[in-house]
Amino acid sequence: MKIELDKDLNLEEMEARCRALWEDSKIYEYQADAEGEIFSIDTPPPYVSAAHLHVGHAMSYAQAEFVVRYHRMNGKKIFYPMGFDDNGLPTERFVEKKYNINKRKTTRKDFRALCLEETREGIKSYKELWRSLGLSVDWSLEYSTINEHCCRTSQKSFIDLFKKGRLYRSAEPVLWDPHFETALAQADLETLERKTKLYDIAFSAPDGQELIISTTRPSLLPACVALYCNPNDSRYQHLIGSQATVPYFGHQVPIKADEDVLMDFGTGLMMVCTFGDGEDVHRWKRDGLALRHCITSDGKLTELAGKFAGIKVNEATNQIVKALEEVGAFKGFKMIDQRYSVSERSGEPVEFFMTPQWFIKVLDIKDELLARSAEINWNPASMKVRLDTWIDGLKYDWNISRQRFYGVPFPIWFCQDCKGVILAEEQHLPVDPAEEPCPVDHCPHCGGNRFEGESDVMDTWMTSSLSPLINGNWAGSDGRKGDMSLYPMSVRVQAFEIIRTWLFYTVVKSHLHHAQLPWEDVMISGWGLNEQGKKISKRDLEQFTDASGYNRYEPYAVIKKHGADALRYWAAGSHLGSDMKYNEKDVSVGRKLVVKLWNASRFVLMQLGDFDPTAPRMPADQRVLEDRWLLSQLNQIIQPVINGFEKYDYAQGREQIDRFFWMTFCDDYLEMVKDRFWNPDRYSEEMRQSARETLWESLRVLLGLYAPYLPFITEELFQKIYRPFENHVSLHVTRFPKPNHNLIVQTPEIETAQALLRGMRSARSDMRISQTRQVKALILDLSGASDEIKAHLKAVERSIQAMARAGALIYAQEAQYEVEDLKGLRLSIVPEEDTPSN
Repeated sequence: MKIELDKDLNLEEMEARCRALWEDSKIYEYQADAEGEIFSIDTPPPYVSAAHLHVGHAMSYAQAEFVVRYHRMNGKKIFYPMGFDDNGLPTERFVEKKYNINKRKTTRKDFRALCLEETREGIKSYKELWRSLGLSVDWSLEYSTINEHCCRTSQKSFIDLFKKGRLYRSAEPVLWDPHFETALAQADLETLERKTKLYDIAFSAPDGQELIISTTRPSLLPACVALYCNPNDSRYQHLIGSQATVPYFGHQVPIKADEDVLMDFGTGLMMVCTFGDGEDVHRWKRDGLALRHCITSDGKLTELAGKFAGIKVNEATNQIVKALEEVGAFKGFKMIDQRYSVSERSGEPVEFFMTPQWFIKVLDIKDELLARSAEINWNPASMKVRLDTWIDGLKYDWNISRQRFYGVPFPIWFCQDCKGVILAEEQHLPVDPAEEPCPVDHCPHCGGNRFEGESDVMDTWMTSSLSPLINGNWAGSDGRKGDMSLYPMSVRVQAFEIIRTWLFYTVVKSHLHHAQLPWEDVMISGWGLNEQGKKISKRDLEQFTDASGYNRYEPYAVIKKHGADALRYWAAGSHLGSDMKYNEKDVSVGRKLVVKLWNASRFVLMQLGDFDPTAPRMPADQRVLEDRWLLSQLNQIIQPVINGFEKYDYAQGREQIDRFFWMTFCDDYLEMVKDRFWNPDRYSEEMRQSARETLWESLRVLLGLYAPYLPFITEELFQKIYRPFENHVSLHVTRFPKPNHNLIVQTPEIETAQALLRGMRSARSDMRISQTRQVKALILDLSGASDEIKAHLKAVERSIQAMARAGALIYAQEAQYEVEDLKGLRLSIVPEEDTPSN
């Protein structure tokens, strides 16, 4: 056979060829009617309007895809969709910033049109990136969380939950983002820490006594509705049931008792406002306190604040403190450490605001959700506690209403007479009640004929949480691949920071709709970090862009420079769930591996001569010892690689293959066999044929093992070398290697030779001789060695000479270095002097 590889490897051209092959042959498309077990992947739909993806995202998506490719090569039917989460706050925020507009100053229709246009453009660039990275996604399964199918699915979910009594609408205090002017769920919050002032402020008791309270928010004094003390606190017992006067603002509030008030915290008095925090909400509900809402939807003080009305609540603090000081009510302050909540999207401190909202009941099923968590097969297992802790800490039902334009509409109309709800019919979904008339002429509750459609839209997680049902075509949309036989899916793949959102909400929906888990396994990745060990940020993407436009954190740029396989190789370097620092030097290691695979393959081909891959093979037990040793070593690593993939530990597999390829195959075996081809007069044709067959077979197995990690270089080599002899359009639809236990044999001679070579490498280091430099001779002193060691070395002495890169192998009693692992054996290296005689 005559197969040649170019000396130089053009990565860009190679990747283009491979992508064209995969797309033209449609090897990644789900074939519902094909034989085989289904392996379905619920993969995270990214926000297409977010800041451009960075290498940390590439790491997370690649890690999941390693496992997908492995299962495809095991003959499973792969259902691998990709969605794009393109409705909700992230998209609106992106559009507002890009076009410098405020949604309140434009029409709903025009604003949604801009969002849809940005969504389409964003999807194009993201798809190109995922293709460049080599993700083996079936793009015919693509979905967008704002498209008709997803809207239909989300609205069906709402109707089903409404009919099951799991939904309610309530005008109560909710978490609120004053920047975006929308309600939030608990999962939309981020907790930060800061230094802040704790102010001491004097209220007045009926008898004129000063009642000092401590607060970080004097700006909420206009909203004060009560003071609380512990019923056992002797300082205030006589005041319980009386009234206190709020300083400066002058209104009176009741003094109440509550055993939860800590007597030794501050002054032992607590101010309750409507609303400063969740404790205020709790006491307001429980005790029926007055309502004094002094903050507007955009975070400004209302008329209740008097002359401070219209000022941003946080900006009013200093002015109010100054006013308190003028009337003698300000008593000083101290600095404290404070934990506070901000909106994850806007970064603004959250407030509580009252407006009608839709909620899904979750607080009453916390125990059931914890039981679901225990049923999940967590990978890694340590991630389970993150979901359990989140469920235990839930304080609110799931608020699914958002006061925005761009999102899935609620499929409901309200009767303007009785406020009754009219649900859309499922066969008419999707609907937009803000723009479409009510489907009934008269209210079924009161007979009225005036209706108003719900103007709020659903929380984006209301749709994203349905991704397994979207993929399973639960809503029965025409033209969609897949059906409910895909449900539950095989595995959910995602990063750990969205356990509290995407994973939690998906479990909630599946539990409420179908009383089961949405998938069997979860695969949780860690973060890609910058060199300083911090999460890669938008600032990194901007700050480290050079004059040519290259940025080391931008995955497409890294792919262009180092190749997709190199970036994927880096992603496989951390075990599942672990964070990993990004360093471009580590990516370059992957590039070196790609080049090494290419060069090793070139070497193999140059030795094959007239080798015929279709001819009968020499039985393994008749091959040269070194060849049997290589096949044994190769077959010993295959099962650990398989075991790693089966438990989503791709890093275990990469470590095993790397060790074999670099050390066993390249450093040892290729050096061993060179002598058989470069000095043919020393060897028989059968010995060379043994090497050819072993090289051919072992390289093929290596390509199969590396295929999930390095899909491009392995495909290129398969196409050029093996495809003419195999009936497969692509390496990635061939079977993943299986171990042949019959080839695993004992080869103590090679193990002895390797111990000798370790000693030789140590001697080279002491003598400052490069490990790759040719030397004149390797001298072995066997006088103190056992007969077994002597026999082993004699059996493979030609291989020892080749691996030692020695011009001669000499036995003499002149050696000076002891070989640590071989008792009684000494060696010397002759770099330049004349070679001594035997």
